[in-house]
Amino acid sequence: MKLYNFDLLAYPHVPTDAPRTPVPSSYFDPAKGVANYAEHLSEMAYCEELGFDGVVFNEHHYSAYGTMPSPNLIASALSQKTTKIKIGVLGNILPLRNHPVRVAEEYAMIDCLSNGRLIAGFVRGIPPEYIWYGVNPEESRGRFEEAYDLIMTAWTKPVWSHEGKFFKLHDCAIWPRPVQQPHPPIWIAARSAESVEWCVQRHLPCAQVYQTTGQIEDTFSYYRTKAKEEGWDAKPEQFILCRHIYIDDTDQKARANIEAAMAYFFTVFNRGFNEAINKDAVAKQLTAALTSERSFSYFREGNRERFDFSKMDYDGLIKSGYLIAGNPDSVAKQIQNQMQQVGADHFMGMFHIGNLHHDKVINSLDLFTKEIMPRL
Repeated sequence: MKLYNFDLLAYPHVPTDAPRTPVPSSYFDPAKGVANYAEHLSEMAYCEELGFDGVVFNEHHYSAYGTMPSPNLIASALSQKTTKIKIGVLGNILPLRNHPVRVAEEYAMIDCLSNGRLIAGFVRGIPPEYIWYGVNPEESRGRFEEAYDLIMTAWTKPVWSHEGKFFKLHDCAIWPRPVQQPHPPIWIAARSAESVEWCVQRHLPCAQVYQTTGQIEDTFSYYRTKAKEEGWDAKPEQFILCRHIYIDDTDQKARANIEAAMAYFFTVFNRGFNEAINKDAVAKQLTAALTSERSFSYFREGNRERFDFSKMDYDGLIKSGYLIAGNPDSVAKQIQNQMQQVGADHFMGMFHIGNLHHDKVINSLDLFTKEIMPRL
């Protein structure tokens, strides 16, 4: 099993009386932001000392939920603070990028800066970001797939041209090239039937987080089914499970320390995203543009609707699998059970949740390393 720390890099100081979506940027204190970036980077680098296989982070916009509008900058900074650990970006939001060649170039730079330690991830992004970036959501899948093909071309051909619907380029050659040849390993976050099938056709690993364990089991099972139809067997290393995680000495201490951090996490998540599309007309329009009738038809009965995890209590979050928390023995069993259920070999833990204090994060990481990692 491969083990990673997944970091959203939330801003931990949004007051409860701050306006709802959008939260004015005046609520971002640059001095506190500087300290927050430093803390998170120190935790990421510490994971190398602890023996993690990698640190992974992603891209979000206009929200305290994740202050990494450019995760490539974090990856570059981390490349200079570490020497062995994998650096995963999951990922660059391709449909929001006006020029995917820039993604190919920056990923190649990160791979060189890290001496071949990049995991290159690609995602389509979430509905509100299309509104805020002024990108037509009906073009999302087309832009994503064409951008991916263009990046693969740029990485693998010394001189190339591209003639597509969204991009037309002639006689190009990117500098630098990635250290890992023909290109860095690629991860995709996929949930819809169309996205899963697209991954299967390219043998690309699939990552999941914001679903119940049963839903993720359905997603990965659908991947395996489609792979067999394509004539190959999808192994556990094709699947990445990501979970919010917190470990303390006892179950009681874990609950006491993580409940408030989870509540803050859901507050900034809802302020940043859910409430941006809470008008029925907008929600229906975005859903129709980004998905189809068959997108989630592969789910078993009872698993097709998205759950609002922010309305669940602590016990509900644990039962759903969304949150893994407790004493070391309990957490180890929860991870093992979920990984076995979904059939994955990669586990990503979100150790720094919401406004959880840095010392609590370090303690949780230490307990994970000493008590849980050897069992995994």
